[in-house]
Amino acid sequence: MSYKVVMVVKHPLIPHDEEDYRRIGAEFLTRPCQTEDELIAAAHDADFVLTFRRPFTRKVIQKLERCRMIFNIGTGYESIDVAAATEYGICVSYPDGYCSEEVAEHAMAFILACARKLVRLDRAVREGKWDSYEKREIRSKILPPVFPLKNQTLGLIGFGRISRALVPKAKGFEMRVIAHDPYVSAHVFEEFGVTSVDLEQLLSDSDFVSIHAAFTPQARHLLGMEEFKRMKPTAYLINCARGEFIDEQALYTALSQGYIAGAALDVIQAESMGPEHPLLQLENLIITPHTAYYSEESIAKLTRRPYEEVARMMRGEWPRWLVNPEVKENFQSRWGQKSSLGGGPR
Repeated sequence: MSYKVVMVVKHPLIPHDEEDYRRIGAEFLTRPCQTEDELIAAAHDADFVLTFRRPFTRKVIQKLERCRMIFNIGTGYESIDVAAATEYGICVSYPDGYCSEEVAEHAMAFILACARKLVRLDRAVREGKWDSYEKREIRSKILPPVFPLKNQTLGLIGFGRISRALVPKAKGFEMRVIAHDPYVSAHVFEEFGVTSVDLEQLLSDSDFVSIHAAFTPQARHLLGMEEFKRMKPTAYLINCARGEFIDEQALYTALSQGYIAGAALDVIQAESMGPEHPLLQLENLIITPHTAYYSEESIAKLTRRPYEEVARMMRGEWPRWLVNPEVKENFQSRWGQKSSLGGGPR
């Protein structure tokens, strides 16, 4: 019997080798979809589905007749109804940790760029403002205030893999690190030498606030005008997580009116922006086009992980990066203790 792997999005960073799947007895198909009905038509008879930000709702999931696993190619899997997948005995997996170091490095680069005002200074030189030894405009309008990172406080919203990778980098500059994550136990904070605080204290105490939490719909606009007013006027906001965490209109106001000193973003809500976007008119904003995840090593991992998870399940093993471990009972009930996939996961 040939098993079917359907990829419902054309992802330019995932050049799947169809021969890999053929070697393990699976047919690989790419069927780009956008809507629920398109997903049902494309994946109703698939054994494995590879997706990226497509709406795998309960309506779609209950129509998947043969699906053992939905693999989300990105780290954010909120577009998948995990509870419905669990109910229908379907594993959900994703490439956990494939770019943790890269994102942590990007966040640290943002911190350094903000602290030393590197982008503004570079722009000033290109505009001809390095006009004398005195550099009057640079000294009077751009540099003040600049503080050394030593003894500055970094506040981490979320304390998962990326935040934990960032801690030693920040401490290498002798920064104090605090974090807010109600889902992490006290001993983990102690292990990393990080102080656990509530969100209000984090915002008021931090010189840099960096977001590294898992996004949920409840966290939309976690940071708005009220939160920005709690921050120091010399503080910077860093976001390498999801654009939806931030109310961008409130951020524009906070940056333009001086409630905070600046921001550095790798993500925005719309996932793209034109040169006319209001945020791009601000001198105290640094932005990169959602590239924090990227390195040659991370892309190599991302390319292989969907195949590795499919192959693992076909050998009768559970996915390594299983989002819903509570699915196991329903999986075995639906597909049998000895599933036709390699004798069933064990």
